[in-house]
Amino acid sequence: MDTVLFFQRLNSSAARRRLEGLGMFAHEVGWNIQCQSELVTESELQELIDFWRPIGTVLSTNDRHTEYNTDLFSPENTVLQDCYPPKGLERYAMVTTDSAAATEIALRELVGRKCAVYGFIPWPIKYLWSENRRLHFLRLTEKYGLNAKVFNSTDTWPNVAALQKELAAWLGSLPRPMGILAANDIVGANVLTACHVAGISVPFECQVVGFDDDEAICEGVSPTLSSVRLDFRTAGYRAGELLHKLISGQLSGKPLVSVPPLGFMRRGSSRLFLQTDRHALKASEMILAKACEGLRAKDVLSVFPCSRRLAEMRFRKATGRSVLEEIRAVRIKKAKRLLADRRCELSVIANMCGYDSDTTFRRVFREETGMTMREWRRMHAAG
Repeated sequence: MDTVLFFQRLNSSAARRRLEGLGMFAHEVGWNIQCQSELVTESELQELIDFWRPIGTVLSTNDRHTEYNTDLFSPENTVLQDCYPPKGLERYAMVTTDSAAATEIALRELVGRKCAVYGFIPWPIKYLWSENRRLHFLRLTEKYGLNAKVFNSTDTWPNVAALQKELAAWLGSLPRPMGILAANDIVGANVLTACHVAGISVPFECQVVGFDDDEAICEGVSPTLSSVRLDFRTAGYRAGELLHKLISGQLSGKPLVSVPPLGFMRRGSSRLFLQTDRHALKASEMILAKACEGLRAKDVLSVFPCSRRLAEMRFRKATGRSVLEEIRAVRIKKAKRLLADRRCELSVIANMCGYDSDTTFRRVFREETGMTMREWRRMHAAG
């Protein structure tokens, strides 16, 4: 079995999704993927190459340059992943997520709020992906004539407390309402903490949007964090495709493949329609967090300090849906995410989405989408 070396730190959901995508392609063509998740010295790297004798390499980048000396990797059998071509790397085939499209999706969410100011919070270290999003943010805000500010930290990780203190002071100095675009979900979670410290109410005085849609982060904060869902799994798959074409001589030149985002996941940090009813916000957050855990309508309505009938009316007025419709919508959205991963068995999806009966779930899914689960998967699943 031919071996492909994959150099990628696996300390984020984005990195793991890239590995999943590459693994999906490797399974189709019979490759063995050998993942190196820790940084190694140049001599150790050469030992790895000598031992595995790979037919090719997928090398991820994390800054303005790769973390390894690219002279050790031939452009004829190496694909760089998740970067834009800085000087000196143009001779390599590359795959990246589309920062321009992702930033436009995020800013469009905030522009609808008609904020007094729009802010961008970069990653404290100037990594290329964060810098790209900052530049696209400035280009778009200038294009649309928006009042734009960029946070410039004097601190870096891991001094999170100092960073949050700076953030709280900076946010407190801005006019309200404000729309904040965070470089990724980790930054977005810190923005929410800083808002709490500064006494800024989210989403009533400040709306916050992140990138990556890392569910563990986005749904583990309060309020939950809205985020642009980037398609890292497809990026990994496309890296495998590019590498296969490279080593089989099917490519001319060294292309840059840009993978568009999957879309936007709206959560509590940017829900405009909830601004008139804080109890509706709390109820909506409960549904986002627990809809797939067997949540019942009466549990949701209990957060309102009024009768059940009046609570239902307030929720529908704030969201445009009944509580049951909102629960169903969250469950169907999760089902679609699960179906997009071909490794997820159809038989377990109903239970993972909060349904006791597989038959009931399949009926509901068809009512909502007009398709069976198999039909939806054939049409939408990557790879």
